[in-house]
Amino acid sequence: FSSVTCYIEQKDSGGISLKKINRTLLQITEKYYWLWFALLCAVTAFLCFRCLGVKAIDSWDEARHGISAYEMLKNKQFLVNTYLGKPDYWNVKPPLSFLSVAAGFVLCGYNAVGLRFFSALFYLLAVIFTGLFARKYSRLASLLTMVFLCANYFPFKAHLARAGDADSLYLLLFTLSMLCMLKVRDNGRWLYACGLFFSLAFLTKSFHAGMIAAVGGIFLLLTKELFHQKPKRWIIFIACAVLPILIWGICRYQYDGITFFQNMYEADIAGRTAAGGLEGHGFPFSFYWTSIFWNFDYIYGWLTLIVIIGLICLWIRPLRPVDTPLPNVDITGILLWFFVPFLGFSLVSTKLMWYVYPCIVPLCMLAAVFVATFLTTVLTEKHVPGFAGLLISLVLLAGTAVFVWNNYCDNVRGARSNDLQTFVQEQFSRDSDLAGSTIYLDAYDPFLYANTTDWEQNMRLLAMLSGDLDCQDGGAEAFLEAPEHALLILSIPFLQDHPELKSYPVLANNGQYMLISSVSK
Repeated sequence: FSSVTCYIEQKDSGGISLKKINRTLLQITEKYYWLWFALLCAVTAFLCFRCLGVKAIDSWDEARHGISAYEMLKNKQFLVNTYLGKPDYWNVKPPLSFLSVAAGFVLCGYNAVGLRFFSALFYLLAVIFTGLFARKYSRLASLLTMVFLCANYFPFKAHLARAGDADSLYLLLFTLSMLCMLKVRDNGRWLYACGLFFSLAFLTKSFHAGMIAAVGGIFLLLTKELFHQKPKRWIIFIACAVLPILIWGICRYQYDGITFFQNMYEADIAGRTAAGGLEGHGFPFSFYWTSIFWNFDYIYGWLTLIVIIGLICLWIRPLRPVDTPLPNVDITGILLWFFVPFLGFSLVSTKLMWYVYPCIVPLCMLAAVFVATFLTTVLTEKHVPGFAGLLISLVLLAGTAVFVWNNYCDNVRGARSNDLQTFVQEQFSRDSDLAGSTIYLDAYDPFLYANTTDWEQNMRLLAMLSGDLDCQDGGAEAFLEAPEHALLILSIPFLQDHPELKSYPVLANNGQYMLISSVSK
């Protein structure tokens, strides 16, 4: 062992030393930054868009958004989100996220890709803008931020990058608002952008945008920027933050008075803060900490550990680096960006994982800055052996690559539809003779793990998208009593419960489900 150590030390002092190799690697990262940046943009886009239409459509938020967006296009009513033709007072969100889904249908067609296209695009944009912002700390920090966001498992799993609901747009607007907030000290006009992104976030996800206001208000107070801006600037800021919401509110009030706003408050404020949680989603204060941020099965636990160690080194003077890329104002802003939503939603009784997705962005960026600073130090400092710096770099790179690979395997390559949704997609198209038909369902639904005669939200949306079908509940019994031509999707084993159906034409049979017509009734 001693002879190997001597050999390494000799190589370190020789012409082709490991230390020189380390410096060369850093120089390559710096010199070809835009090439690496473009590559990471491509990787992120691949994770966002690859197999985007394969995964089965989920009920509740995704299906509900899809149905409302579909009805907006069909009824030419872009202000009021409806469900089955009536104003939706369950999904009480302003219209921006529904409009983005509707735009996806127009751009990509009436399918699962159209449903999710803009969610994928919004996450890609959030990664790009965050990476570009982190370049102010170092180019290596910028690239690492993007890599960590590519390993961001849960938002790819549910309710964000690959789901047709409000959370991806909300994350983008939250992120842009925070990045603008961090630039206010450089130029006070960034306040206007902060206000605008806040208002758009409110028009996306209602009172959830209050977290943006809370972070921004505390930041401006702690940094004393609250007192440094001119009155004219505050007037313009308030106009940017309030006017879009006010205009929408007045227009919405013309439609149904205060009914929608009352339901917004009851669902997003009263309901989610009520004891026990809303709709069975009540969890203890530690839920987000234990399930995400201190979970070492995913990258989040490791990133949190890096941030804790980095802050200790930053705040304990003997350990503090001589040249730190993080100004105190930025540290304050980034920590508020993380802690205010994290603590705020931890205090609320209703807890859902996607509530704290915006906290992951500052976590990734802050961890990236600390890792970049550490790597630059160990790869270039004379007192650190060259082999140690190279080994640490390889371990960090390999570990992060594993998390990115797991994200790809589980959430992209692992995307799957279910048998019932596949059957519907195979039998219908919007330009076929069956388009617009009345249809009943009496089948086993893999999403519910149960037999059903009613249309679950995800199946109803899929039927609308696939063939503009008129979905009716009641199963085979209602089908047999239908006064006009209708269709029935039936699980084959259920045929024995309705022998009279054997005389009806079978339009399709895949061995599990059959499509029956009443045309010869």
